[in-house]
Amino acid sequence: MPTPISIFPGDEDQNINFRLWLGILLPPFAGGINTLVGYMLSNYDCNVHNRHLVLLVNILSALLCVIAGITSYSTRGKFEDRADDNPESLLHTRRFMLYGGLAFTAGFLLFIIAGTTSTFLLHPCDL
Repeated sequence: MPTPISIFPGDEDQNINFRLWLGILLPPFAGGINTLVGYMLSNYDCNVHNRHLVLLVNILSALLCVIAGITSYSTRGKFEDRADDNPESLLHTRRFMLYGGLAFTAGFLLFIIAGTTSTFLLHPCDL
């Protein structure tokens, strides 16, 4: 019977790739969750006049973005040190993914901060 494939890789190269992909894919996910759940909760906030849930969603989405940026940046030293035994194209690809993950983190973090700012500036029924 074949063994199931684990989502968390055991090899160090696969671990680096997993972290880089996590750094790229997690910020758009956090921004999407922030938008969708924020719009769903805005009707509830209008009826109850309580913004705590929207702020909680904004904070959790921002934390997801920060975690993605930290995860992506933590791989830098691992593949820079092992540059001797890896091909040059792999090093450039991983650098591109690292910088892409950091750019996505910064962009979607600004997106979430803009949504949080609108929560503070507008009335509950204007959202």
